[in-house]
Amino acid sequence: MNDENEVTRAIMGRRSIRNYSDRVVPDELIEMLIDMGIHAPSALALFPWSFIVVKDRGMMKRVSEYVKPQILAELKNAKRVGMTQRYLDMVGEERFSIFYNAPSLLLILGKNDAPISDVDCSLCAQNIMLAAHSLGLGTCWIGSARHLEKNPGLVEELGIPDEYHLVASLVLGYPAENPEMPARPEPSVNWIK
Repeated sequence: MNDENEVTRAIMGRRSIRNYSDRVVPDELIEMLIDMGIHAPSALALFPWSFIVVKDRGMMKRVSEYVKPQILAELKNAKRVGMTQRYLDMVGEERFSIFYNAPSLLLILGKNDAPISDVDCSLCAQNIMLAAHSLGLGTCWIGSARHLEKNPGLVEELGIPDEYHLVASLVLGYPAENPEMPARPEPSVNWIK
């Protein structure tokens, strides 16, 4: 694309960041990102999202320590190639944090009774990730954090209400690296004209 605009640059430039500086993300900036998120499309205008911001590193460590054995158990029979094997090796390290030592964690919760809250909340998460990138922040969707819902104590400590479930866990911070874009396979497209 020759004529790049701000949105195109954000889409093409965003990367999953797995190495963060210790610089704290101001609360006002996180609030701005959440505001960007809630401008995502929402089926039937139900706006089924709720948010929890975690800046407590001790809490993030407890969640990571609970989740790591869950990941190892889940992936023990997975095909061990490429990224899967590298991830398993990292998770097995004692000091590894599933949150990559990011200073902030944003949990996006979906309302249980909204028909497609997972889709709406995923759109919200994408808005947040693109907005964060455009503001010089890095993000990474930590899919394995979903295992925390198996621990009632963590769910209570995080304040996840009974009428919501975890959809997206985004780490957020100032990048300590700027990784290259990984190769993308050509998409399979079937045109019907």
